[in-house]
Amino acid sequence: MDDDNLNERLSQSMYGSPKVKPDEQRHYLGTFRERVALTLDQGEAQQPQFIDALHKELDQNPEYHLLINGNASETAVDKLTDLSNLVSNPSKVLAGKAAPSDMDALAAVVCTEHTALHLDEVDVAKRFPQA
Repeated sequence: MDDDNLNERLSQSMYGSPKVKPDEQRHYLGTFRERVALTLDQGEAQQPQFIDALHKELDQNPEYHLLINGNASETAVDKLTDLSNLVSNPSKVLAGKAAPSDMDALAAVVCTEHTALHLDEVDVAKRFPQA
């Protein structure tokens, strides 16, 4: 075994496999930007018009998943988990390292599991300005 291969194996054993676009995955709650259909920040997740827009988007696209940031405000998490109980789309509440806790962190992300969507606009307030 050559030195480069040995060093790579040791590094992976100690630190795990390297991630592709880790900052992007952290921002979008563990997924890639090209798979995202809609995002809600913490303020938007507490407003009924944006929750309604989110509900409509999930109903129209049964293949979409709802990722909820468990570190968002309690009100936002409650509204989003209530919605996830209403829809038949898969959903997941993320906590720990998977859920960013800073104030600018997203409260929810609607995404596909394996398909790239490449949508230009994913912010709920910009996609549904009169929602």
